[in-house]
Amino acid sequence: MNVKPVQNTLDKRRIRGKESRKLILQAAVDSIATLGLGKLTLDRVAERVGISRGLVVFHFKTKDNLIEEVLAYLGEKYSGGWNLILEAAAESDMSKLLRLIDYDIRFACDNPTFVSAWHAFWGELKGSDMYQEHVGQRDLGYANDYELLLQKISGEGKYNLQELSLVTRGLFMMMFGAWVQVHLNPGPDDYEVNTKAVRLFLRGVFPETEIPY
Repeated sequence: MNVKPVQNTLDKRRIRGKESRKLILQAAVDSIATLGLGKLTLDRVAERVGISRGLVVFHFKTKDNLIEEVLAYLGEKYSGGWNLILEAAAESDMSKLLRLIDYDIRFACDNPTFVSAWHAFWGELKGSDMYQEHVGQRDLGYANDYELLLQKISGEGKYNLQELSLVTRGLFMMMFGAWVQVHLNPGPDDYEVNTKAVRLFLRGVFPETEIPY
């Protein structure tokens, strides 16, 4: 008599559960990106995935829970690559800063649906409040990462950057502007042009440091 291993069956169920959950999250991102946050419904998400509404409810319970999970999903997709760069060893601070900048711009260019979903959150009052509650601290962390690297670079090059916080703010504004530009007016040369623009800004801040163009 053949008996299926119970543990193996449970593992397969878990895998299927994770896969369906991921599909639902991606469908929610797509729906928010194309229709806006206000028109997101569990029925629309279920229809995009090709599953029952009940399965969406099983995983996320309510629309608000789903929206919160979408915010976490979007954040994790971005932060993974960012953290890998920060943790890299044997690299100069300027090189690490440039890699973070390149990563940010490349992410925006390669993930237009994610960028559109972020803008949907930023553009609606409820979404903006939820964004600040669940993601705002993470954004502050990215800004702090920039500022720490800029502090180290200024020390290496003997620069006296008394207005370092303004330099950090200027860099952060440029990066945010790159996402807006990619969202509103995307073009084939966005990555190349935007990275050059930011490096030109850094050349003005650090004239004695070699920054590849």
